[in-house]
Amino acid sequence: EAEYIHQMAYLLNRAADFGAAKDIRIFGLRFWLEELYSKTAREFTAFHRKAENVYIWAGIADLTFTFLRNGAVYAYLIYLVLYRGLDVPAFLLYFTAANSFSGWITGILEGLGTLHRQSLDISTVRECLDYPELFRFKDGLTLNQDAKNNYEIVLENVSFRYPGAETDTLKNINLTLHPGENLAVVGLNGAGKTTLIKIICGFLDPTKGQVKLNGTDIRNYNRKDYYKLFSAVFQDFSLLAGTIAENVAQTENFDLKQVKNCIKKAGLLPKIEALPDKYQTFLNREVYKDAPFIILDEPTAALDSIAEADIYQKYDEMTKGKSSVYISHRLASTRFCSRILMLEQGEIQEEGTHEELLRQSGKYAALYEVQSKYYREGDEENEDK
Repeated sequence: EAEYIHQMAYLLNRAADFGAAKDIRIFGLRFWLEELYSKTAREFTAFHRKAENVYIWAGIADLTFTFLRNGAVYAYLIYLVLYRGLDVPAFLLYFTAANSFSGWITGILEGLGTLHRQSLDISTVRECLDYPELFRFKDGLTLNQDAKNNYEIVLENVSFRYPGAETDTLKNINLTLHPGENLAVVGLNGAGKTTLIKIICGFLDPTKGQVKLNGTDIRNYNRKDYYKLFSAVFQDFSLLAGTIAENVAQTENFDLKQVKNCIKKAGLLPKIEALPDKYQTFLNREVYKDAPFIILDEPTAALDSIAEADIYQKYDEMTKGKSSVYISHRLASTRFCSRILMLEQGEIQEEGTHEELLRQSGKYAALYEVQSKYYREGDEENEDK
């Protein structure tokens, strides 16, 4: 049930997201979204119909057995009264005893049912508590940050399969993220882009292969130290109940000068300065952290084209001296990156700069042509209006 509810909620949120409105219009996604929602709603209804049928038939079976049980007892008592000379006091005694015994049995069965349901809930909690820890923390190697951010991450023959899945999401990925490099990862939905950055960030452990930091398998490091190397903005984010400054710094103890510098790079300085409480304004939003690796997973999905272009212009300044991985389904937004990976079905299909990939006339070039065509047609329609 939770799976269907999650799918319908996701589709409703995407359809109502003003940040996604331009993509929905440009690519004509309205009817596709409606079709997906209707399909999920039908499956959700069918699931409940099936569940209610189980409850109905269980209720019918319970009533049937209760009727047969009580009917047999009462018929036998009446038989004893009519043909065996059972007196009224004895009849009432046996009748009351039968009802009490029936009530006790019913109570025991209901208690067993409740105990079974609660045991399932407890099993879920125990499964979480007993889940094996894949990573090392205090017993891992200490990882002190290099002031020059001289880090290199290497993925060697990395494959990953989610639990219960029949196929690998990523297949035999070999990738080197060089110090100071701006890397873009593109591809259609389901290509494995987000899974790839989660493995780079250390959130997921490869099913096969190794992730190395400066030649050492990251499994050997204190995982908390490794996490500190990354500043990440994902598609889904949690909001902190704190001030703007605390959210930018992601900590209560922060350097205000550094916070202002981050806000300036994001192009939000005039807006923040115009607020009555400025940096002490309470706002729930996570933005930046000063770390050697910057991970951006669809960071401009909710921005209009002007704000999006402004981010691109400031990207080099924001990532200066750092390594970055930028994920986007809009290929035009990756032109400023020094290297682009084209993922398809969990594998790296093409690799190079934007211009190199266009000259190859492969899948990247074909997808770029399709997207740019929609944008050109949209511009022409606006000009006509």
